[in-house]
This record gives sequence, C-alpha cells and structure tokens, in this order.
Amino acid sequence: MTLRRFGTAYLFLIPAIVSLAIVSFVPTLQGIGSSFQIYNLFRPGPHTFSGLDQYSQMLRDPIFARSFWQSWYYALGSVVCQCALGMAAALLLNRNIYFRGFFRGLVLIPWVVPGSLAAMMFGLLFTSTGLVNTVLANLGLVQAGVIDAFHPWLSDTNTAMPTIIITNTWKGFPFFAVMFLAALQSIPGEYYEAARIDGATNLQLFRHITLPGIAPTVVITTLLGTIWTFNSIDLIYILTSGGPYYSTMTLAMFAYNQGFGRGNIGYASAIGVVILILMMLATVIYLAAYRRTGK
Repeated sequence: MTLRRFGTAYLFLIPAIVSLAIVSFVPTLQGIGSSFQIYNLFRPGPHTFSGLDQYSQMLRDPIFARSFWQSWYYALGSVVCQCALGMAAALLLNRNIYFRGFFRGLVLIPWVVPGSLAAMMFGLLFTSTGLVNTVLANLGLVQAGVIDAFHPWLSDTNTAMPTIIITNTWKGFPFFAVMFLAALQSIPGEYYEAARIDGATNLQLFRHITLPGIAPTVVITTLLGTIWTFNSIDLIYILTSGGPYYSTMTLAMFAYNQGFGRGNIGYASAIGVVILILMMLATVIYLAAYRRTGK
C-alpha cells in the first residue's frame, strides 16, 4: 500500500540515490578497503594487504595525535563563534527595523564568497604590514613587549589557528544567522506578549521562550557546522598549509598531505576512516540531543 501510494516519489528519488552511491558510497567503501593496504600513489603496482598496520602507525604518529586535537580546536572554536555571531545577527534581523530586507540580504555575502577568495582576503589583512596591524597600531593597542607592531599572525604558532578560526567565523556565520532567523519567525508572538504582561525581562524572554523554541534548529545547525568545519581544508590549505610547525594541521589537512603530497593513499585512507568514525559518533550524540530538545 505504501509503495503504491508513494511509488512516484520513490521513482523520482532513484537518480539522486544512484548519484549519491556513485559519488559518495562507492568511494567510501574503496577508501575503507585502501586503509588496509600499502598503497603508494607514486609507485604503480599491486597493493599489498597490510591489515591494521596503517592504524597502528597512526597511534605512534605524534603528528596524527596533534592533528586530532587541533581538529577539534578548529571545529569547535569555529562553530561556537559562528553560533554566537549568527545568533546575534538573527536577533537583530528579526526586529522591526528600517531596510530589514536589505540587511538580511547583506548578511549573506560572506556565505556566498568562495573559500579561496575569503582565505586570500584575510591572508592580506593579517600580514605583518596588513590592515589589522595598522589599525591596532593607530589605536594604540600595540605595546612594546606585548604585541609586535608588525606581528606575523599566520606565521606565529600561537596566533595562526585563532586567525584561521576568525576567518572561518566570518565565512560561516551567515548560515547560522539564516537558520536561527527562520526558527525565530516560527515562534508565535503571543508568547512574548503574554510574558511581557507578566513582567518578564528581555533576558527572561530569551531564556524561557526563544532558546527552547529554537533549540532543535540550534542542535541540527551546530551538527552540520561541526561536520563541515571538521572536514574542510580550503582555508587552512591556502593560509598556512598546516604550518607553522604543524600548529594548524588538522586531520583532514593531514590526510590530504599524506595522500596527495606524499602519495601514501593507504595511510591517508586510514585517517579518512578515523574521521568518518568520529563524525558518525558526533552525529549520534547530536541526534540524541535533538530528540531531547524535540520533546
């Protein structure tokens, strides 16, 4: 009965399912298989089965351990900043202000800017003689012995990753803003009117009405943002390529370097499998939280 009722819908889904299988599922299975083989891109020949050797090598690799923690630092740091900035933008854009439609379109500009262009732009801003250092010097915020007037933000191991997080925050916060704005508009205005009659403050309105009303959207948006950021390499590749001294090396960037830089496809595939498992675990945790917020 269900197949007869939704048969047409299933028929239209077939091209999407086939495309997804070819583009995603098949390469994933091939990558899992390659993780159990000694496969070098620059050495043609048969691939030798190595069992779990690639995974045991990861456990002994200090760069892998460093990349593991820096991946979470980059992903969670970016998502927290994007979420906070997106929430602030959504709350402002939800107010009855002049030219509201114009500002709603304006906030999308960072989202539509290509990642390569955003990386090049922020790379110029944070050079030793860039606009950021110039503004800090003119404001008198640069003090001798604290911050160099010509501080190389992307060449310093202490500031390289925060600089990339700032870049990614600017690039990704519009997605959070749009999602949160859509969720805010679904909350009935009568709730706020009744709460104001009872004497509720703006902070109480946000805590007891706004946050519970948009909680499911926050959970799903945060999940998507975490997965995208954890797997992204465009900003890191263009700005630092994992340097200086591996201070911005993430698992995705490490896998790329191993696979296409050194030709170690087997080792890179093993790293990719670890990333897949981590993202699956994160998805399960987020979906469990989503079910709780949906009750």
